[in-house]
Amino acid sequence: MRTSIYGWYVVTVLALANAISFVDRLVLSLLVTPIKAELRLSDTQVSLLQGFAFALFYCVAGVLLARLADRTSRKWIVTAGITLWCLMTTLSGTARHYWQLFLCRFGVGIGEGTLSPSAYSLIAGYFPRERLSLAIGVFSIGITAGIGLAWLGGGAVIHWVSTRGVLDLPGLPPLEGWRLVFALLGALGLPVAALMLAVREPPRLARSTPARARDVLAQYRRHGRRYSYVMFGYGATSITIYAVMTWSPTFYLRHYGATITEAATALGLVALVGGVIGGWFGGALADRLEQRGDAHAKVRVLHYSVIGLVLPAVVAPFMPTMQGSAFVLAFTFLFGAACTGPAGAFVQSITPESMRAQFGAIYLLALTLVGATLGPLLTALFTDYVFRDEASLGKSLAAVSLAGNLLALWLVRQAWRTETTAVQSAVEPVA
Repeated sequence: MRTSIYGWYVVTVLALANAISFVDRLVLSLLVTPIKAELRLSDTQVSLLQGFAFALFYCVAGVLLARLADRTSRKWIVTAGITLWCLMTTLSGTARHYWQLFLCRFGVGIGEGTLSPSAYSLIAGYFPRERLSLAIGVFSIGITAGIGLAWLGGGAVIHWVSTRGVLDLPGLPPLEGWRLVFALLGALGLPVAALMLAVREPPRLARSTPARARDVLAQYRRHGRRYSYVMFGYGATSITIYAVMTWSPTFYLRHYGATITEAATALGLVALVGGVIGGWFGGALADRLEQRGDAHAKVRVLHYSVIGLVLPAVVAPFMPTMQGSAFVLAFTFLFGAACTGPAGAFVQSITPESMRAQFGAIYLLALTLVGATLGPLLTALFTDYVFRDEASLGKSLAAVSLAGNLLALWLVRQAWRTETTAVQSAVEPVA
């Protein structure tokens, strides 16, 4: 199979969708202070909006729709998902009570749950395994690009909204402040949904025999250690990433006295630059090593990237200036993004084509249940119930990051040992 220009078009559209999904997912992190004030919420309640409310239905939708994606059109599943999460982001601006906003976050999770399982399967259909790490790395650059855009663009929108007062938008009640931000950003994904209409499904070798649930379970049992160590090892890295994504803007406001726009600009720049460099470098390095004959290149790059990830987010909250803290956090985004291509490509490369979307969903289940739930929640629990002081948010971020990174390092090291000691005839990848 040869990599085509059209294959890179598909990757680019999916990366744009990934970026928009993270804009819609993370804009809440910039709006914690006004939402808390208006709805009278604790940090723990906000963490449930940022993590659990989104993650639960993101995982459920991903697993259920992945079976459909292995049988039917992945293009239409993703297009419908983008439309849904854009609508639910916009409706978040109309919420008048905590539970209304909670339910809107459920809807965002369902919509976004359609994207990655189908995207991994589509990309694996266009790229051979020795070029798959870079392709998935570029798709995953959408994550850090989305983080950067959420903070940079979100900060700009918040500043603009603060000068406009109440606005009337078609089909919505009069909105202002944080409500108007949700309504405006919710429309960003609709052009990407239109671009998805030009995506063609790659031919499936196994279209006539879609995988059954028992086949997926048998495949997982057959390679359980290989899947589990990589999935949960990468998932543990996301404890730090999600903690940093959801709470750093609020920390900068509380600790450094920054405005929302100042915090968003500093964090957005380092996330964008560090994430793009890391996503490209990690994927390209894994592909280059594999093309030179390194059978374990994906896990090797994942292992070294996690080593680099351990300290930056632990040190960043104790830097004397906001700029210094943001600079150190750039390495968290760089090494975190460097993990994405090798980890995702590894799972796809050892999975039969007929069940790639389903294993993509299982991979994201591990990632999201571990990271998106525990990262925001544990940080808030440390602040509310261990330190009992909102001013100690930086200590909470450091503690959660250290624990998550050490767990990730142990799991990925086990993955490395499993790969390097496995009997080759027992672990031959499935094309």
